[in-house]
Amino acid sequence: MAATTEPTVDAQNAAAAAATAAADANKKKKSKKTVADNSKYAGIENVLPVKLKWSNTKGRHIVAAKDIPAGTLVTVEKAAASIVRNQSFVNICHHCFKPVTIKTQTRPKLDAQGNQVAGQVEKVNVPTHSCTTCKMAAYCSEACQQSHAAEHQVQCAALAEVNSISAAHRVSPESLRSVLALIGRRSVDKSSNRSEIPEFTDNASTAKPTPFACVMDLNPNRHYIEREALKEIQAALKEIIALVPDSAKISLPEAVELHCIFSTNQHQLVVNNQQVLAVYPTTALFFHHSCSPNCVYIGETNGAMYVRTMVDVSADTDLNISYVEICQPREQRRRDLLLTRHFWCKCRRCSTLLSKSVDRFMDGIQCTSCKNGVMIFEETKEVQDINELMTDISALDKEIQGKYAECESCPAKIEVTKLVDVLKAAITDYGIAHQTLQKGDLDQGRYQLEKFIKDYEDKHILSPFNAYLVNTYITLMRVCTQMGSIDRAIRYNGVVIQRLEGIEGAVPSSYPRLVEYHMSLADMCLKQAKKKASNRTPLGRSTTRKYLNEAKSSFEAAYKGRSVIYGENSPRALEAKRLLEEAKREYNAYSKSFEKKPKKQPAAAAPAVATQAQEQTSASA
Repeated sequence: MAATTEPTVDAQNAAAAAATAAADANKKKKSKKTVADNSKYAGIENVLPVKLKWSNTKGRHIVAAKDIPAGTLVTVEKAAASIVRNQSFVNICHHCFKPVTIKTQTRPKLDAQGNQVAGQVEKVNVPTHSCTTCKMAAYCSEACQQSHAAEHQVQCAALAEVNSISAAHRVSPESLRSVLALIGRRSVDKSSNRSEIPEFTDNASTAKPTPFACVMDLNPNRHYIEREALKEIQAALKEIIALVPDSAKISLPEAVELHCIFSTNQHQLVVNNQQVLAVYPTTALFFHHSCSPNCVYIGETNGAMYVRTMVDVSADTDLNISYVEICQPREQRRRDLLLTRHFWCKCRRCSTLLSKSVDRFMDGIQCTSCKNGVMIFEETKEVQDINELMTDISALDKEIQGKYAECESCPAKIEVTKLVDVLKAAITDYGIAHQTLQKGDLDQGRYQLEKFIKDYEDKHILSPFNAYLVNTYITLMRVCTQMGSIDRAIRYNGVVIQRLEGIEGAVPSSYPRLVEYHMSLADMCLKQAKKKASNRTPLGRSTTRKYLNEAKSSFEAAYKGRSVIYGENSPRALEAKRLLEEAKREYNAYSKSFEKKPKKQPAAAAPAVATQAQEQTSASA
């Protein structure tokens, strides 16, 4: 019987079963590779009104667990690692971010080369509590310094050399310090056998730093960082790692990855009017960016970060924040995100046709024919390959060649390149004015900014809502305040608020910048009203009443906004409430001072009985 090469039925079945098992294994393997495991972070759902989600299109994201009103707290997180920025280095505590106290010390005077000048000393201001070894860490108290000791001990020797190493390799000292901060967190977590699962709370006072293990869940986006930049940072980190104690040392590839993670996932906060950079893994993982955010994040004194809703949010709606200034043109927002976060924004606002979006006003150039509508050019380039743009961002500029923009109100057309020329001229003039201000010439800078308004707004070249015009009014408001021209500063401040509120859907009423513009306007109006109250002329009375009314309404808007952003009982909200009550009292007192007093009534005639008694008394006398 001839041997057969055909497989037996059993063999066929076995092969089919093996193939099915292999396919199932591949599916499971693929599933494990693509589906993110959110169980590590699931504890947040027991503390705050949110749910964690995952999908193929969105990846990890977070949604409202129920209908929640504006001002609802949706996350409290303490940074896994943070650094105080260079310009704020000795002003706030490197552990809790509270202001530090300063003392005066005498030290030998140094020449331009850093050498001691014989027999000469100088007085310098230094933090009362700081590391005397590296001189690179300031604290608000001895208690904070001790609490930070375990982390700082890992960083100290390397911090002492950070400035010289960064200069030698042309990298930012902050880049090196951020890696050291992460190494410090890793070392402390490792030595204490800390759990990899973060603990969640709704109170910043009980929040603990997010574990280092969560940092490693973040995407480093290394392939988007320029090769030459990586070479420089790699060389610098090699020297830094050599100075880290053996117990905390990591490999060079690990250090480079930490640099990439920090630089592409960091949040910049303003705490006690100082700047801080930090990594908040939970927030970075689940809160996606949107140019129409429904949430806002803020930094607190103790190093925690709050995320609150800015608007009412329906159940199962994605919760998102913005990584860029939303009062800017679409293209500028997208380029900023591309260069700093390495993604091309496709949020709903950026994906809406320009002709139907609020963005048409932000970079709006008015039609020269009807002087009413703005010129619209719908971008047609679909950005699929981010690497192409990272290597040649001018690829966006090539898209406009040979294209025309159309007026939204009339049939007029114009080449897009000519529109770009108009915008470039405006940017150039805008930049010249700011350069003048940077040189300290306030008078000339103010003149140039006011001329910018005459040239581009009064002549109907730019839309009144154009971002460069709005920013010009913001700068003028600040310059006039510096120069003591408060009445004019008030006028410019009012224009800024009017413009930001004038584009429906562009800026939420509780947007932090808008709220603070209300606060500054109210504060200036109240002070000017008090100053002008002594002017009892009709014009003076009218101006005083106008400022007091403006102060009341603006403080009310600021109080409402701050209550949403920071919480109703937060120090900032209470400050606005106190000033609102003061403005009301001032208005009532001022109005009362002009009330007409009732005329004095003549004395009543004496009763007839009393008069007769007096006459009888006189007669008997």
